[in-house]
Amino acid sequence: MSSVLKTPLKTVRLESDTIEKLSRLFREHLQDYPDAVVYLFGSRTDLRKKGGDLDLLIVSRRGATCAYELIKKLRMVIKEELGDQRVDILVSPDPHRKDQPAFIRLAFLEGVRIWP
Repeated sequence: MSSVLKTPLKTVRLESDTIEKLSRLFREHLQDYPDAVVYLFGSRTDLRKKGGDLDLLIVSRRGATCAYELIKKLRMVIKEELGDQRVDILVSPDPHRKDQPAFIRLAFLEGVRIWP
């Protein structure tokens, strides 16, 4: 049975066990990035769609300094925990900055905060 994580403005399509697993993984693997906030964006934030990959935006000034390593580590542990599914991860120090690509600003604007 599917569970919907409710936020003040939106809902997302994730199973309740997936929400719990992701929260645990973020708690474990983002502990060195105390400013980190995770947003889900893309098809999983549209209740009319089915399936879809996990599109995640991590906002963290500290995480942005080592984004490649952070993305690689998180993608690996998420796939180990949730199985072989497509996981796309973006990292931004501040999606409000004008020098950030438009797709990062859009992911932030349309995304749903899922952690913490």
